[in-house]
Amino acid sequence: MTASLAPARSAALVLARAVVDGVRHALPEHAPLFGARATEFVASVLEHDGMASALGIAAGADAFREVGVAEYAAGKELDRLSRAYHAAGRCALPVLASLSRRPGAGPGLMDTGVEALLRCSDVLTRLSTAAYRAAHTPSMAELRRDLLKEILSGRQPAKWAGLAAEAGWVPPPRVVAIAAEPGAIRASFGPEVLADLTGEYPHLLVPDDVEIGGVPAGTRAAVGPAVAPAEAAVSLRWARRTLELVRREVIEDGPLVRWSDHLTTHWLFADEVLTTALVARSLAPIAHLPPNERTKLAETLEAMLAARGGAPEIANNLGVHPQTVRNRLRRLRVLFGDRLDDPRERLDLRIALRAELLTPAPEPAKPLTPIRAA
Repeated sequence: MTASLAPARSAALVLARAVVDGVRHALPEHAPLFGARATEFVASVLEHDGMASALGIAAGADAFREVGVAEYAAGKELDRLSRAYHAAGRCALPVLASLSRRPGAGPGLMDTGVEALLRCSDVLTRLSTAAYRAAHTPSMAELRRDLLKEILSGRQPAKWAGLAAEAGWVPPPRVVAIAAEPGAIRASFGPEVLADLTGEYPHLLVPDDVEIGGVPAGTRAAVGPAVAPAEAAVSLRWARRTLELVRREVIEDGPLVRWSDHLTTHWLFADEVLTTALVARSLAPIAHLPPNERTKLAETLEAMLAARGGAPEIANNLGVHPQTVRNRLRRLRVLFGDRLDDPRERLDLRIALRAELLTPAPEPAKPLTPIRAA
């Protein structure tokens, strides 16, 4: 962005003071570093476009480098600085809104100011990140974990291409994410796989054309959809969602559960409030019945909706006598009436029955232990 499309010098200085104040508030132990020179530096970033002009004021830029070194020396996470800079940018938004309402403010000040603040946060993050990493030569395993985190953050490939080259990872056309249970994970994979098995939620990123059956072992795991590397976070989200449904016994357990094998289940449980409401409305006619009778009628209703023949076919599918099926069908006709002939209602009933079948029954409440008198 050229200077003409960025905030003017006077506005940039006001915004810079707000940004630096926000940084001091977010990083109080480093507040002495952020003086007038740091403010001038931030104003230069806001007023111009990116690193080329910003690095001309080295003294001001050094404050943000020193913070990176200090954070590394204190053993703190690099993400803390990025969060602080973005929070400081948000703190400046009310100031920007006030400036944009002043007489004589350009009509595009709000838009260009927001862009400048976002750009500024990125510049400050890059400076601190470079200094943080320069203070420590990371191992290859650390580089690859950092790369995996960058990819999963949703950043575009241009943002992490350099780190990928440094980590020796060639981005494949498509990848799948694997989410695993924490615990003792035995993993066997080559350099084409990125993994973080150390955290509370272990996960891997695997090229789509790699046989993943033996990648994670010794623990339960789930595989997300195949996506472009830039969309890896989407694959991991669905892998974790699959694993959650396995834990809840909605999806059948297995050593490696694939998202693609349970699309209907994911659809039914994507909005559980909506699904619960559909089940309650569609199956209301049998909701009041005793559990045993309700179960038998629900089974018969599902078989009736799926069958093309009459009572004999339904009886054969259920393994009961045809006359028993005829009695149940008459009962269902009384309860549901004309809804059994309406195609849309029949579809709702089939979906509701499927959802109810997948939902595990609640565990019976454990009896309270009586309190004994002393």
